Formats: sequence, C-alpha cells, structure tokens
Amino acid sequence: MTTIAIVGAGFSGVATAANLARLPWPLGVRVVLIERAPRFARGVAYSTPHPLHLLNVPAGRMGALADDEGHFLRWLKRTDPSATGDGFVPRKRYGDYLEWLLDDATARAAANVEIVRRAGDVVDVVGSDGRATVALRDGESIAADRVVLAFGNLPPRDPFASSAVDGDRRYIRDPWAPDALTSLQKTGKPIILVGSGLTMVDAVLALRDAGHQGVFVAVSRHGQLPLSHRDWPAKPPVVDPPPALADWNGSMREMVRMIRDASRAAGRSGLDWRDVLNGLRPITPQLWHRMPARERARFVRHVRPFWETHRHRMSTRVAEEINGLIARRELSIVAGRVAGVVPNADSIDVDVRRRGSTDTERYQAGALVNCTGPDGDFARVSDPLVVALRERGALTPDVLGLGVVTDHGGALVDGEGRASSVLFTLGSPRRSDSWESTAVPELRVQADRLSRRLRESLH
Repeated sequence: MTTIAIVGAGFSGVATAANLARLPWPLGVRVVLIERAPRFARGVAYSTPHPLHLLNVPAGRMGALADDEGHFLRWLKRTDPSATGDGFVPRKRYGDYLEWLLDDATARAAANVEIVRRAGDVVDVVGSDGRATVALRDGESIAADRVVLAFGNLPPRDPFASSAVDGDRRYIRDPWAPDALTSLQKTGKPIILVGSGLTMVDAVLALRDAGHQGVFVAVSRHGQLPLSHRDWPAKPPVVDPPPALADWNGSMREMVRMIRDASRAAGRSGLDWRDVLNGLRPITPQLWHRMPARERARFVRHVRPFWETHRHRMSTRVAEEINGLIARRELSIVAGRVAGVVPNADSIDVDVRRRGSTDTERYQAGALVNCTGPDGDFARVSDPLVVALRERGALTPDVLGLGVVTDHGGALVDGEGRASSVLFTLGSPRRSDSWESTAVPELRVQADRLSRRLRESLH
C-alpha cells in the first residue's frame, strides 16, 4: 500500500488528508497525519478559546473544500441555525469544524484508504529513490512514498535574541505558546507590544479580558493597524481587475498606481478599495509571477506593510473593540522601534524611538510581548526539521525571506534547482511562489491541487 506522510495537522494538513480520502485509489493509500501539538486539527490559529479571537473571513467563504465554499456554514448551522454567511465566527468553532472534518474523512474513506493519526515531533525527513524516511524525536521512523510538510504558522522571530530579557518571565517571546499570556502578572504597568498587526490585536484583547489594567503600547516600524472588514449582508461585490493589467510591465510602482486609480473609481460608484482587492485576489499569484525579482524585492520592502493592513483585515466587531481602546487611550499605536530594553526588579524599562526622531521615550513596563507574527524567513528558522532539511540542501530558503523555494505545484526545490519528487509543501512556506498563501480560500485550493498531484505521481 502507498504511504503519504503529512507533517502537521493544522488546516493545511487536515484539508490535504480530507482531499486525499475523497480521491479514487486503485491500489490503496495510507495517509499518516503527524502532529506535535496536543490536539489534531487545531494548529496555532484555531486553538485559542477566546471568544473575540474571530475568523478574518466571513463564515460563508470558509469551507475547507475547494469545490464547496459553503461547507463550513452548513456545518455551523447544524448547531446554530441563526448563523449567517456574512458573520465572523470564533476561531475555536473553526477548530471544532476541522476536527469534525478529519473524523468525517476518516469515517467516509473507501475501504482501501486509511487515515492514521500519529502524535509525534518530526525532526528529519530523508528522501532518495522516490521514497522517504520520516524520523521522529522519540526514535521511531515512518517509511513514506510522499511527504507533505504542512508547517502552518511557525513561531515568531525573537527581536531581542541574546538580550538582557532572555529568560525573563515578563518577556513573552511567543504569545501563542501555551499559557504564555495567562502567566503574566497583573501589575497595572504599561504593556509594550512589538508589532501592530493581527497578532497584536489578539494579544491585547486576551490581556485586557484577563484583567490587565495598564495601558497597551504597540510599536511597529510604520505604526499601521489592520483595517476593518465591512458589514455586507450578502457576498461582497467584486470589481474586475483594471484592464491595463493586461499590458502591465511588472513594475511595482505601476501596479500600485493602477490599484489606487481603481479604488478611486470604485468609490465614485458606491464601492470601495475592498472590492478592488477582492477582484485582484484570484489573479494575485499570476501578478506575482509577472514581477521581476527586482520588483518583488521593492514590493516587499516598500508596499508589503500597507498591503498586509488592507488585505488581512479585522472583523467589524474586533475593529470596534480595538478602536474603542484607542479612543479611551487604553491602547496607543506608535510608529517607531524599540531602541533598548533594561529589566529591573519591578519593571522592564523599554526605550522607544519614534519614527523620524532621534530621541527616545522610556516606558516602565510590566511586560514586553513579541507580536511580530509568524516567522517566514526559513534561512533563520530554528525548528529542528527545517534546520535538518536546510543543512542538507533539501530545502532552499527564499531570498526575500518569504518562505521556501518550490515549483508552482508545491514541490520543494533543492540547492541545485531540482524539484523534489518526494517532498512537498503548502500554505505560508509557498508565499515566495504565490504571495497570497496564508488564508483559507487560497489554502483549500492548494490542498486540492496537491492531493491530485500526489495521486497522479503515484498512479
């Protein structure tokens, strides 16, 4: 029987397993889903129990299967008939859905398709002659014909590595580590958060509701807060991509100009920039491929922070909460950087240098939280599996620090430029190839296409 090992049982791993189970396998297949976390089908994103940690995509578009966008909403209505397609659901509920999806795929699989769950931590994958050996930390190994690396979101990079706060309980290096935020002592002093994106939003809401009374100060290079979705009773409108893109020369500056012009035109017709981005979303990978390497680098350096705040938005309810905190001066967003950190007996002194200034402002903080978001620079990622593959040349970090080098179907490309016939990935590691590669609408398509590619390569 053919064996496919999937390393990681978050959304990408579960969606791939579910798609593999739906395909016809004349000779049979054994899918081994390997997960290091305590629970399968949760990952980092869907493990949070906080009721205000909501999905950033409306429920009606969060189906895990590429050919069934409404799959999640129908499941949700079984226990909540009042659920609507335009609602933003707690991420915990989506984790419940993924657990059900995995159970359902296992139960419905054909007699010659077996889904096996294996708890464990993969530390290496060695492939040769069309086969691979998956090595686990406990000393066991699994022989596989194909391996899917469903890494999901890796822990954030430590911006204060080898600094005085190493080991200090008041410094939260990874806010998504188990009990990381709940372990913080409530001092009433300010809490400094490094980063102002969606991770910061989640951290502030969790800390506030845990009873922290001090003000929150989020510091990031541009001081950009994620923008808000818009309440829309039906499926949001889509503005067709600008016709000029057909003759676009790949210039980053020209693309930004066209998007701005299209957004202004949408505003004059009663729509807005969200509808323009909705129209660009399906063709974003093609646009990314048309950009020369030099223009991609410019995009990452100059446009990425603004693209992220427009593209990865807060739900309207979360935006109301965050804007309320800002209005009451309980949360401030500072454009700048942390220039120094000095831990003392009763506080952590954090020096903040605002953008465009040479002076620093000192905060006597009760805690310092790293909210820079998942690390996508695989040249620096310290995960043992990534390190082993990188050192052997089986995994090649992208030069822009976005992920790993793959072909357009997700096969890992080694240091010699050869696409692997055994090792594949999907999700955030593929940002270097597709740019848009982190949200469910894109990931479900990747999972579907990858499962079909695996079947074709094996039969």
